[in-house]
Amino acid sequence: MFKLIKTGRSRETTGGVAEGDVEELVRLAGDRAENLFRNHGLSCSESVLLVLNRGFGGGLPDETCLGLGGGFGGGIGGSGCVCGALSGAVMALGLFLGPGLPEGMNKKDFRRLVGGLHDRFRERSGSVCCRELIADFRQRKNERKTFCRGLTGWTAAETARLVLVERPELAGRADRGFLAGEESRFAGLLKRVTGGRFSADK
Repeated sequence: MFKLIKTGRSRETTGGVAEGDVEELVRLAGDRAENLFRNHGLSCSESVLLVLNRGFGGGLPDETCLGLGGGFGGGIGGSGCVCGALSGAVMALGLFLGPGLPEGMNKKDFRRLVGGLHDRFRERSGSVCCRELIADFRQRKNERKTFCRGLTGWTAAETARLVLVERPELAGRADRGFLAGEESRFAGLLKRVTGGRFSADK
């Protein structure tokens, strides 16, 4: 469980939304990110950013999320650092909470929030660099995919939790149909073959 960061805001943490409801949305966000990673061929960064944006009303077209997240899978430009799931999470936090937004945080608090996620990610995984995270799986592709899928889901869930703590009103506007969706590998493959890596269909 993460530690709440005090931002000095007067709003209540849950904003009148039941804690169980928030936890369900957090779980759904993680599960959906894993589904997109596994069955739609999306990278970790694409999966995290798309799920947060689409699930909580970030307002970006799916194609924009895929474009923004496309260069972070496997580490920036395939360099092996930083993990794409974490990069996607930082973009998503900026989308909902970034300084300069009407409902955004001030720079100091935002950097602390992002730094806290970075530190929790490192504590959980041992590193934030993709090459170090997957070092034990270089010759075991299926195990690597399973590991990365789990890390993608965890990161999406933690990011959703941070967003909902700061902006609890988004829980009431969440696209539960999208978040709860789960296509099979065959359905994901079919969508890719027939014209796109991700379809807007729920």
